[in-house]
Amino acid sequence: MPAPRPMPTPATLMPGPTGHHAVDAAVRAVANAADLPLAEQLAAYEAAHRTLREVLTAIEA
Repeated sequence: MPAPRPMPTPATLMPGPTGHHAVDAAVRAVANAADLPLAEQLAAYEAAHRTLREVLTAIEA
């Protein structure tokens, strides 16, 4: 029986740079949020979500 594979972590799931500064910063913030207390994680996820929505809205315009 093969050994179980380790669970992925935000760092191992991190994509490469997108070339868009705000998107790259939001992705790094989400990856770094895993090490924060829960209340701070939620704030980091909400901020990243807000940033990504703003970028997408600007692209669609």
